[in-house]
Amino acid sequence: MKKIVLPIMLISSVSLLSAETNKEIKQEAKSAIMKMGGALKSHMKQNMKAGGPVQAAGLCLEKASGIAKKVNAEYPKGVSVKRVSTKYRNPANKPTADEAKVLEQIQSDVDTNKTVPKMIVKEVSKNSYKVYKPIFMSKGICLSCHGDAQTRNPEAYKLIKAKYPNDKAIGYKKGDFRGAFVVTIVK
Repeated sequence: MKKIVLPIMLISSVSLLSAETNKEIKQEAKSAIMKMGGALKSHMKQNMKAGGPVQAAGLCLEKASGIAKKVNAEYPKGVSVKRVSTKYRNPANKPTADEAKVLEQIQSDVDTNKTVPKMIVKEVSKNSYKVYKPIFMSKGICLSCHGDAQTRNPEAYKLIKAKYPNDKAIGYKKGDFRGAFVVTIVK
């Protein structure tokens, strides 16, 4: 009887360790996303308030990448954050093949009315993880640059189209799945 109990206890402790690692990874990712998202949102709000969609679009075009680089430089070693989408504007936000699979699964879940997790942890290799935080078009103001022809601000979009002639990040409606923050954590 003891021979049976011991293996079960070992399996149980492995699962517990995995759950604990998952929780730890999610917490680290949440902190990184809040820092990145907060920095981008703060700058966007300031510019939207100061000059409306045209000034906010200018910020995205000229400074969003620099803001992201600066924030990434502040993370601990082995942690980085980026935004990805299958409908990207900036080619730098194009997902890798493994990221595209996760985004497609999230979109499939949205399309079939399944609950989408707030965060998805994928183990890439031993001690290397990618954590996905889905982004939804929750604010109507986002449609000023990402909506359809009726909701986009024409002047702001003229600036965007000049820099990104192959822009795919349009046609959204409020509530649509937009993409994800991806946090890479290497321990």
